[in-house]
Amino acid sequence: MSTRRTAARLAAAAATAALITSCSAGHDTAEKTPGRPRTAPVADAGSNIDKSAWPKAVPDTGLAKGLSLPLQAYMQTYEDTVTLDNAERHLETSCMAGYGFHVTFPPAGQTPPPSADDANMPRRYGITDRALAEKYGYGLPEESQKQQGTRMPGLTQDQVEVLTGRTGIRGNLADPAPKAAPGTYRGKQIHKDGCAGWADDRLGTRDLDFSLVSELDGRSLTRSRATPAVQNAITAWSTCMSTKGYTVATPYDADKVVPHVDMNPSQEEINVALADIDCKKTTDLVRIWFDAESTIQRQQIEDHRSELDALRARNTDALAAAKTALNG
Repeated sequence: MSTRRTAARLAAAAATAALITSCSAGHDTAEKTPGRPRTAPVADAGSNIDKSAWPKAVPDTGLAKGLSLPLQAYMQTYEDTVTLDNAERHLETSCMAGYGFHVTFPPAGQTPPPSADDANMPRRYGITDRALAEKYGYGLPEESQKQQGTRMPGLTQDQVEVLTGRTGIRGNLADPAPKAAPGTYRGKQIHKDGCAGWADDRLGTRDLDFSLVSELDGRSLTRSRATPAVQNAITAWSTCMSTKGYTVATPYDADKVVPHVDMNPSQEEINVALADIDCKKTTDLVRIWFDAESTIQRQQIEDHRSELDALRARNTDALAAAKTALNG
């Protein structure tokens, strides 16, 4: 999993100028070991990252305040992802140093996504925060709309091969996979999947796959929407919206009532958004939908208990390994 993260985060940077000085390889490589980097493993170690901007898995405002679905206990949170990414970058830097490359990766967590996990509770049933709607309508807060991504250091061909074990970095899943790199670099064997694969193995993240959780999460949302209780609540919400002058069948269609412009919502859009949230509050739509979906998810957990518990244990072990790597 994290090998793919490494490739993805470096794909855009492969052709850019280096942000750091990467010394030429081959100097005293025999004296370096993967566990003894000669440079700081992760710039600033993430200590200067503003965590207040990180999304919360459990909303603390709005109609979804305090709501957490059962499957969220098995999801990887953004905080978990940042911890694993930083540990991975730390280990990759250490490994690269063993080949004579002095590369410092920037800390993770600088460009947080709008949602903390796959559940996306603040907007799972449509918008739920009136204070945000008053400012942004159906849009996201300004800081969430200007994400540029963390710029990674430019790498030489040799560095790419040592880092990934491949001759290039895959730009996206539609691209053919790059060819395997030579087995050694200047007489030193390259790890399987390069230093990124070595970091995966140290952390235990190579097979850390959350696709089952994501699949169940999607199914529960679809199934809950079709339950009589939720259908009745959606109908009541739609009726409420009509009394305010808006014809719309479901909360997922409400943002289409008027044109939306990112970071510049019209007053008309804001009015629709506020009516949307007020009608959700009047009809108790969010709580009704949440209760229906929670029931479905609890049964899903029972049906897949062993797989989900094993996944959670692997994630817990990976996080423990990550903290050891970062603090060691």
